[in-house]
Amino acid sequence: METKVKIMYEDVLVGEILTNRSLTVDEALEIIGFNEQEFIEEQGWDDIDYNEFRLVY
Repeated sequence: METKVKIMYEDVLVGEILTNRSLTVDEALEIIGFNEQEFIEEQGWDDIDYNEFRLVY
């Protein structure tokens, strides 16, 4: 059974994926092709803290 997983940074939705297993944040970011520099520019921030990412099942 596939589950929709939301990848969140604080309260910002970074992406969504369907998976049939548990994932780490790093695995989820890799699956969506996360680009740190683009994300920072889109949000208008100077930097991000990877500890603020979380997965919502």
